[in-house]
Amino acid sequence: MQTVRYTYCWEGAVVADFTLDAVRRRYAALADLLNARGWRCLVACDTRFLSAQIAADCYRGLRALGAQVSLSATPLPRPAVDVALDQHVADCALIVSAGNREYWLNGLVLIAPAPGLNPFIDGAPPSEWPPFPADTPDANLIDARRVYIDSLRDVIDVELVRQTSLTIFVDVMNGTTGGVIPAVIGDDARTKTIEINREQDAWFGRQTPHPHSASLVRLRKLVRESDSHLGVAISADGRALGVVDNEGELASPLEIALLLAHYLNRQHRQRGLVIVPASAAASAPWVRGWETQTGLNVEFAEQPALRIAEARAAYQLLIGVTEDGQLTFGRAGGIGDAPLAALMLVELVARRGVKLCVMREKLRQPQGA
Repeated sequence: MQTVRYTYCWEGAVVADFTLDAVRRRYAALADLLNARGWRCLVACDTRFLSAQIAADCYRGLRALGAQVSLSATPLPRPAVDVALDQHVADCALIVSAGNREYWLNGLVLIAPAPGLNPFIDGAPPSEWPPFPADTPDANLIDARRVYIDSLRDVIDVELVRQTSLTIFVDVMNGTTGGVIPAVIGDDARTKTIEINREQDAWFGRQTPHPHSASLVRLRKLVRESDSHLGVAISADGRALGVVDNEGELASPLEIALLLAHYLNRQHRQRGLVIVPASAAASAPWVRGWETQTGLNVEFAEQPALRIAEARAAYQLLIGVTEDGQLTFGRAGGIGDAPLAALMLVELVARRGVKLCVMREKLRQPQGA
């Protein structure tokens, strides 16, 4: 049975609105909520400015107020948090993050199995508190990153990818997914994964860490000039995916969704709705040809994220994609999972033995893929 979770956010500009004092004023309400529900909470963070230190402070603050908390040993992509909750590492999660938004923002995100909560009530800060930042030598540390990597290895045909000679560029945009895809594929593989923008940069190079807000000029140039098989760019929080084919051209979220949907259906016998943004309806003539050829149904949704959640809850979703490239799979995860989508695309290229630009061209023909 799929667990329905709800997301609650409080965000602000760093220093102006999102401050240590403002975070600490929310500990009491958060602890009351966790204690009243009896929830175990995983505290995690992304790579934004001081996120790791503030996460450690949250851990100490909530634990001092009696809450059952654990602390992620490393920054986590958002999909990794969902996997940890699926595997009952905790009942809910508190993430110090502003997702894939502008670098000057930060925030708190609560992922909880209940609707209608008000977790970020502004109250009184703790009366006495250790200096910031402080070590947490006795913290209950959880290696949720390893849990996520293992879950990806369970879904992907790793041996096929390892035994195929591919070269893949991965732009992790200075975010939380650095090292994830190479770790899944493993050492000494014939497939070579080259990461760029992997360095820890709390300001994301002064850019919005989202592939659909960036030109990806460097990634496109590297892929094109090195004769690589493809390139992928992953948003800082691990939810949104950008794809560059072997000629350095950007593939649309619609194209990637349809390629992966056809692959899941043909290779793994999976069925269900393919939900795409209504803004992609201009492509309808060749999409309708694709439907006829594959036997799958494509739904153009005005609010794709909402419709994807509804279809997944009703066990009707094969794959869904939002305007900004968040790909959600019906049988894996409940939110956009860019590393999973990227690895599945690599598996597709490895199995087909065909360049991605060729697959894209064939896809856009009236008769479909």
